[in-house]
Amino acid sequence: MTKDKQLQILQQPDTFLRQPTQDIDLPISSDNEELIDKMILAMYEHNGVGLAANQVGYNRRIFVMDISNERDKPQVFINPVVLSKNNIKMKWDEGCLSCVGHDNRIPRSVSINLEWICRHGKKQHKTFYHFPSVVVQHEMDHLDGKLIIDYPKVPLSEERQQSSSGNKR
Repeated sequence: MTKDKQLQILQQPDTFLRQPTQDIDLPISSDNEELIDKMILAMYEHNGVGLAANQVGYNRRIFVMDISNERDKPQVFINPVVLSKNNIKMKWDEGCLSCVGHDNRIPRSVSINLEWICRHGKKQHKTFYHFPSVVVQHEMDHLDGKLIIDYPKVPLSEERQQSSSGNKR
């Protein structure tokens, strides 16, 4: 990976977005460290709250997210695995950096139990609730080659229709 190359976000219908990603080898290589840094930068530059590696052309099981108000607490998820999801669903208006203009109201589990490796190579485990759960599920869909346009189209909430400045993942 070259230091100067800025990441481009792939757009649907790019078929690369449909390919399931592959786990990365540990310890984390310098190339993957550099990719993670660039993904975080790209996520912020495009006003996203999450970004998966395959959205920027890398077939790696990595995603980043930052749901903090200050936009200064990026989290890195390497080789994430869903351990369980809550059966209770909520509908959330979602946008996507790879499906611009195709926002959708998607039913998501209220909570998701996830295991992953952090960028320091340590195994992590956490249950995410509500909005963080939605972001994790959205990014996990990306890593499995699924997009928001694959869900049945549901009208967005009135509030979201009036203000199309929703968070993109």
